[in-house]
Amino acid sequence: MTQPSGAGNTPPPELIYVIRHGEKPAGSVSSGAGSGPPATPPGPPFGVDVQGVQNPHSLLPRGWQRSGALVVLFDPATGTTQAGLRTPGTLLSPAHGSAAKTTAHRAYQTIEGLSGRLGLPILSAFAEGQEPQLAASVVSGNSGVVLICWEHGRIPALAWALPTVAGTVIPQAWPGDRFDVIWTFTLVPGAAPVQYSFGQIPQQLLSGDTDTVISVQPTGT
Repeated sequence: MTQPSGAGNTPPPELIYVIRHGEKPAGSVSSGAGSGPPATPPGPPFGVDVQGVQNPHSLLPRGWQRSGALVVLFDPATGTTQAGLRTPGTLLSPAHGSAAKTTAHRAYQTIEGLSGRLGLPILSAFAEGQEPQLAASVVSGNSGVVLICWEHGRIPALAWALPTVAGTVIPQAWPGDRFDVIWTFTLVPGAAPVQYSFGQIPQQLLSGDTDTVISVQPTGT
């Protein structure tokens, strides 16, 4: 695994969370696969934007439910966060060319509610496929708690690009049917160069969410 180190006087993030976007239309292509519409538009159920307008790159209604539930998970109105979680101070999602295209994609939409609650912008400086650059930028240019919402097929590449302790084992694939897990990277105090320990936390937000994590050798993709 690559091991970028912090730059200047900026301490590296204490925690990095990586989540997949919320539920998407069945049969939809990866948001990074081409710029045009799919040759055969998928049938119902359809993705919809925040105004309820049909969009193949947007979340299903269940995905929007998850988006709202994530707000409460990371920034509850009362009480404290779930054990092991902290409220993020930086939000990141993939870039898709123009700002209008980026905000219409499900990774952005998944953390849009949290962005509004916290008064934080969603930063989109890197596209899918630029996971090594994203990982290096996160470690060297951010501090505190960072939450990254990304496309599931590229999350393992992002995870492996982060500087983790020797011997860390990370799943090689994120199953296509799992939307309910948080991958966590916790800074190892005093480590030089910067190192993180890897973990997983089940979200358990919606009906059907499980209490299991993604296995090291998942059976699906």
